[in-house]
Amino acid sequence: MLPSSKIPYTAAPLSIQEQIISLQQKGLLIQDEEMAVQWLSHISYFRFRNYSITFKAGDGKYIPDTTFEMIRDTYLFDRKLKMILFEALENIEISVKTQLSNIMSLAHGPHWYTDSSHFISEAERKTIIRDTIVGTDIPKLFNHSDFLSTIEKELEAPEEFFLKHYKKTYEPLHPPSWMMMEMITFGTLSLMFENLKPSPEKTQIFEAFNLTKKHMISWLHCFSFIRNKCAHHSRLVYSRITIAPSLPLKRSRQFLAEADLVQNDSLYAVLSCVQFLLGICNNSSTFKENIVKLTKEFPSVDYTKLGFTPDWRNESLWS
Repeated sequence: MLPSSKIPYTAAPLSIQEQIISLQQKGLLIQDEEMAVQWLSHISYFRFRNYSITFKAGDGKYIPDTTFEMIRDTYLFDRKLKMILFEALENIEISVKTQLSNIMSLAHGPHWYTDSSHFISEAERKTIIRDTIVGTDIPKLFNHSDFLSTIEKELEAPEEFFLKHYKKTYEPLHPPSWMMMEMITFGTLSLMFENLKPSPEKTQIFEAFNLTKKHMISWLHCFSFIRNKCAHHSRLVYSRITIAPSLPLKRSRQFLAEADLVQNDSLYAVLSCVQFLLGICNNSSTFKENIVKLTKEFPSVDYTKLGFTPDWRNESLWS
C-alpha cells in the first residue's frame, strides 16, 4: 500500500474573540465588534469566510478597505436570494409535474409510468453512447426498475394521508400518476422527463413551456441543482453554476435583447430562465419584482460578477 500524501489537519478551534482577531490580522475592518460577535456566534466562522472569498487578494488577506459589513451584506443578499428562488422553483416544479402527469395520463392511462416502454432503456442508452456524435447530449441514467422500487419502498409505510388511503383501498400497488408526482423529487422529475422516449406527448410537454426538448431538459437539470443548493443553504452568490442552463442561440427563440452578452453558467442566466418560465406557468408570480427589489436593497453586490448585463433592467423580461 502506497504511503498517503495527505497531511494531518491541525487547525485548532477558535473562540469568537480569536476569530475576530484572526479576521483583523488578515486586514478585515471591524468597527462594531459587538455586532461581529453576535454574527459569529450564530453564523459560523467557516461559513462567514466562505462569503469573503471575492474580497480577498492572492495572498489570502483582505483587499484594502474591506469591512465586516460588506461580507455580512453579501451573506444577507445570498440568503434572501435563495428564499426567493426556492419559492419560484416550487412553482415551476409543480407546473412541470402537472403537465407531465396530465398529458401522459390522458394518452396512456393513470399508471403509464409503470410501463418501461415509455422510457429509454439501458440498452438503448448504450446505443446512443456508441453512435453519438461528439458534443451530442447523452441522456443521464434513469433506471426504471430502481425508480419503481423507490416508489414501492415509500408505500411500505406512507406518511401522506392520500397514500395511506390509496394503499388501503385500491389496486394496483403503484398509485396513479398524479399521486406519484407528489412523491418524487425535482431531480427525479428531470431524469424522468429526459428519459421519456420521443413521442407526440413529450413534444406537447416541452412546447407547453415554449421550449425545445434540449432546453427543457437542460433547464430542469439546472433548476434541480439550484433548488438543492437553496435547500442545503449553499452559497450561490459569486459561485459558478456547474450545471448550467442551455440558452437559445436562434434569434427567434432568444428572450433577452442582450443575449449575446449572457454567460450560461452565470447566476443572471439562471434567474432569467426562471423568470421566462414563470411568465408561462405563473403570471401572478412576484419573482421579477422581488429580484429587482433585492438588487436595489444590496447595491454593494458586484452584479457584473453575477453575469448581469449592463442594460438588464430595461430587458422586457425584467421591466
